[in-house]
Amino acid sequence: MAVIKKERKTKPDASTTRIQDPEGTRRNILEIASKEFALNGLSGARIDEIAARTRFSKRMIYYYFGDKEGLYLRALENAYRQVREGEAQLDIEGLPPVAALTRLVEFTFDHHHRHEEFIRMVMIENIHHGQYLEQSDAIRELNVTAIDHISRIYSRGVEEGVFRPGLDAVELHW
Repeated sequence: MAVIKKERKTKPDASTTRIQDPEGTRRNILEIASKEFALNGLSGARIDEIAARTRFSKRMIYYYFGDKEGLYLRALENAYRQVREGEAQLDIEGLPPVAALTRLVEFTFDHHHRHEEFIRMVMIENIHHGQYLEQSDAIRELNVTAIDHISRIYSRGVEEGVFRPGLDAVELHW
């Protein structure tokens, strides 16, 4: 009687899987880091804690993000990117100006309610006097796009006589 050995299928270890998906690794680290920064701020967040929660080494985190400030900046950029992507999906260009602005404001409040970490990170950044926002070309571009969008809605509203003239889109945005 011949004995046939079954080939055992082994699951690749986590480190191999992670290396093969660098974008997934970055996303995972950013997700956990965002929560850590929102909860403890930049100065209170610990890379050791982020590493433990992601099950990646500190060295892997530093490889992708450079240092804690780099990770914080990328987490902040990611938070702004998420809100701006949500705004872009609203498809409000065809709506009348009042309806478009109303929908944008509703989305903003809903997003802030569902993503408290975004509000916390903005508050933390305010404590730092916008130091990291100023360093980010990505956030600047995202915000310029948002301001342009509001400006177009506002201009249409002024032309139609439903908004009073003399306001700045930046003021409407904040």
